[in-house]
Amino acid sequence: MLSNAFRWDRAFTRRMLAVALPIVVQNLVSASLHIIDGVMIGQLGDAPYAAVTQANRYTFVFQLFLFGVGSGCGILFSQYWGKRDVSVMRQVMGLCLRLTLLLATAFAGLAIISPETVAGLFLPRGESFGYAVDYLRIVAPGYFFAAVDIVFASCMKSAEKTHIPMLAGVTSILLNTLLNYLLIYGKLGLPALGVKGAAIATLASGFTAMAIDLAASYRLRLPSAARWHELRLPDRATLRRFLLLILPVVANEGLWSMGTAMYNVFYGRLGDASVAAVGIVGTVDQLLLVLIYGIMNASAILVGGHLGAGDRDGAWLTAKRMMAACVACGVIMGVIQFVGRGALISIFRVSDEARALAMTILAISSFTIWLRAINSVTVVGILRSGGDTVFSMVLDTAALWLVGVPLVGIAAMVWGLPVWQVYLFTITEEAIKAVIGLRRFRSKKWMNVLTERAA
Repeated sequence: MLSNAFRWDRAFTRRMLAVALPIVVQNLVSASLHIIDGVMIGQLGDAPYAAVTQANRYTFVFQLFLFGVGSGCGILFSQYWGKRDVSVMRQVMGLCLRLTLLLATAFAGLAIISPETVAGLFLPRGESFGYAVDYLRIVAPGYFFAAVDIVFASCMKSAEKTHIPMLAGVTSILLNTLLNYLLIYGKLGLPALGVKGAAIATLASGFTAMAIDLAASYRLRLPSAARWHELRLPDRATLRRFLLLILPVVANEGLWSMGTAMYNVFYGRLGDASVAAVGIVGTVDQLLLVLIYGIMNASAILVGGHLGAGDRDGAWLTAKRMMAACVACGVIMGVIQFVGRGALISIFRVSDEARALAMTILAISSFTIWLRAINSVTVVGILRSGGDTVFSMVLDTAALWLVGVPLVGIAAMVWGLPVWQVYLFTITEEAIKAVIGLRRFRSKKWMNVLTERAA
């Protein structure tokens, strides 16, 4: 199986890098500047940092629902791009936009009308609770920008134009960081708004990313440049096939995001220092997982393209190569995280307790990055690209809700263990998922040519 996984010909390597590198660069810049954002908020103390971290858990849940829609539609985008059928790609965009805007309305509506309810899910009443309410009220309208942007960005990435979403993302993140500096601390004569300033910066950067992706789509006449009439829904039979493929992915990401949010609910009951420590770990993880996520996304695009063109042998070879690359990167990133965790944590201005907890959790995390790499590329990059969305949903959510969430909940709420010991129980979920996912991968049952079914 591995005999040719590490032997890459020049043409494959060139194509993989052209697709993956812009995604890696975008994620790297995003993660780096999120660290800077965290440092800026951290200057205000544990309570503001915990407030923004926990308020963003709600945004994270919304974004994962969006990712579910974008990923589900991306399966179709990639396969129909392999067939070069742009008209169907634009019909999928119409379906995708309807779903993402519906999600934005639900999530933004709750956060605007009752931010106290949302904040109460993640934080007890106290100083950090008030900051979280203020933050949510401001960022919630930006959910509509994200809903539109993910559809256009997903279509462009599937058509192997990954450099455009990269430029949009990098520009918006740089703007976010600049506005954070100006509005959190009150520079250049602007008022010092603290947490509210960070929220305004987030809102402005989301609009910027959307505007750039839309402008590039229509100016360059890309597959994503759909006219209004091209966004119509397909006929009923085709729509049903699309929904049966996409909705399990949306449900998968939604249930997974709620499960990970439950982890953070449990962490939130362990005190602000524990929340700050987990927030630091999440930010550092974003930085060190960029290569893995780049390979994961490239896998979905390249494997899906081969399948859409009816090339099952090419899809299988590409899947093996991407799996091998992802695991190798996971091992390397784990070593880097373990060795460099002290330097990474030192840039955050948080309490000594939060810093010590983050140091321990990052040590644990460094030994499991390779496991998360396997699961990312298997479930999101490979199984889904072949339309195996129901199996992926069952695997992902069952491992989380039947194993991870109960164990973490008992460890935190019943046994009252410290946060680093609670974090250990999340590893069981990843291990079970990896064993089952790899068996499915080797079976080749996930390899479906969706363009043949809809033809």
